[in-house]
Amino acid sequence: MELTSLLAVTGGLIIGVLTGLYILRQRKIDRERIERDTHAQISKAKEQAKQMLHDAEIHAEDRKKRFHDEQEEFTRQLDQMERVLEVKKNSLQRREARVQGIKDSIEQAEQEARRMRDEADALHAKSAEMLMQRTGITREQALQNLMRDAEDGFAKNSELRLQRAFEWAQERSVREARNILSEVIYKYASSTKEFDEEQDVIVPKDEMKGRIVGRGAANIACFEELFEVDVVFNDEPNIIKLSCFNLVNREIARVALTRLLREKVVNEDVIHKAKVDAEEEVAKNLLKIGRKVLHRLDVPALQNVPDEFARLVGRLRFRTSYGQNVLRHSLEVGYFARLIAGEVGADPEIALLGGFFHDIGKAIDQEVGGSHDVLSKEILEKYGFSWEITHAAWTHHNAIPQETVEARVVQAADAISASRPGARAESLERYMERMKDLQEMALSFDGIKKAYAINAGREVRAFVDAERVADTALEPLAVDIAKKVEEKGGYPGRIKITTIRSTKVTNKIKI
Repeated sequence: MELTSLLAVTGGLIIGVLTGLYILRQRKIDRERIERDTHAQISKAKEQAKQMLHDAEIHAEDRKKRFHDEQEEFTRQLDQMERVLEVKKNSLQRREARVQGIKDSIEQAEQEARRMRDEADALHAKSAEMLMQRTGITREQALQNLMRDAEDGFAKNSELRLQRAFEWAQERSVREARNILSEVIYKYASSTKEFDEEQDVIVPKDEMKGRIVGRGAANIACFEELFEVDVVFNDEPNIIKLSCFNLVNREIARVALTRLLREKVVNEDVIHKAKVDAEEEVAKNLLKIGRKVLHRLDVPALQNVPDEFARLVGRLRFRTSYGQNVLRHSLEVGYFARLIAGEVGADPEIALLGGFFHDIGKAIDQEVGGSHDVLSKEILEKYGFSWEITHAAWTHHNAIPQETVEARVVQAADAISASRPGARAESLERYMERMKDLQEMALSFDGIKKAYAINAGREVRAFVDAERVADTALEPLAVDIAKKVEEKGGYPGRIKITTIRSTKVTNKIKI
């Protein structure tokens, strides 16, 4: 019994010791696992913290860059505003100087008038006294005679002074205008190749022409009908020429034809797809051109215009007038107008925008019809431009009376750009028609027997009938002819009118 109890106690102790050892082992294992998990979580947390720190640094760098870009843009706009303010300040100072000069001239004229009045009063008194002494007439009669003589003398003197003042003002205005124009043209410089566009398509191999033409010329017929262009093959080897009145359509056709040359199979479906792709490409190109030109004008208000308006500006590159590229012409007019405005004290920015947008209607006149100046007005009003800019832009053909100095400046700048040598090409038919019109306008006046337009229409010489027109009537007749030519319009630049009266005297003597 005692042995059994002893064994039981011993067994229990052994089991208890083993159980304790097991429990201690398990706790050690759990502690090691907890330590590993804790270490893993700490490592993960460190990695996350490191990543968050890296992301924060990148975000901070981006914000720093954006802030730097915004600061540079703000500085650029501030510099632009300072330049504009400086130009306006200079214009205002010139205007004030001109106003002061006019005031001084008026004051001198008033002083001269007072002096003349004092002299007339003294002459009145002296003449009255002498008349009464020598003629014995009454004071009232003498005063009436004196007043009549003084009025006649004053009228003649005033007429002579006015004529001299008019001649002086005319000579000075011509001299000032020449100085302003010479300075403006000297300051302006532009590239003659900047807006040249490709007109031909180069074909590397003859078999490519065959694919374009197609069996029975079916492909080329489809192409010409779809794009509304004429395709010319035989002018030069390896070159296809495209002819079209609308240059935007011609550009679309050129891009599409270039794509078709890369196709191995050309049929109507491929041609239609090429047209869609070409229209998208040209639309993107027009937008790019418009944005580039608007950025070049360096006017902050133009940098955020809608894409539709920028695309209209881009279309001007593919529009010509008498052979002159309209986009280049518009830039010239805008720059000329800004320079002239700075010289005469007008607003340079209004003149710049009015001059640049004066032909914006030509971007759509071939599609919608109508006068381009009226279309320019509608476009500028649609996109929210001010009345001053719109008025300066659309009145350059005198559709309505010009009400601002900037409008007259734009008209002058348009004439300079259009009439400079080589700016525009003119067909022989139109040239002959213009010469004929000038001669007929001169011949329409009574007393003119012959008239010739010479120097490419820059001068008209009119020969009068010596028996019907006196020498004293030559100058008024030349003025009347010039007024008629000016009223009809359509003749850019300056035209000289010369009236000629020839007489022949024959004497016979007997020797």
